[in-house]
Amino acid sequence: MFGFGGRGAATAAGASTCSRHANGLAFRASVRGCAVRGAPAHNVADAAGAAKVETTSRVKLRFKRMGRKKRPFYRLVAIDSRRKREGLALEELGYYNPLTKETHLNAESIQKWIKDGAEPSDTVASLLKKAMPAFAEK
Repeated sequence: MFGFGGRGAATAAGASTCSRHANGLAFRASVRGCAVRGAPAHNVADAAGAAKVETTSRVKLRFKRMGRKKRPFYRLVAIDSRRKREGLALEELGYYNPLTKETHLNAESIQKWIKDGAEPSDTVASLLKKAMPAFAEK
């Protein structure tokens, strides 16, 4: 109506619904956004192909911090790598108390997760090498 963009005669005539701010930022008027003229469109097949290339494991064996301030206590958990440190675990596999050096591990479950492709973090791997001689050989 007053030339501020939006859904006026300009969009009906086929012009872009994207307005550019003075510093070059684009503000999208729709979910699909505005394409830069002359730029190639995004191809869904390319995105699917890129996802197939990724072969890293999503399940990690890592510590979940418990306890209180200045009194750490860690649970060894199998967890999705995208979750936060205290996130919901797939399975709890044991615990480690660094103050008393007490360790309790469920060796069968740990071996099952590693066989299924879970990757231990560096700290967990060093603990497993000390606590499980069979893991140190690998």
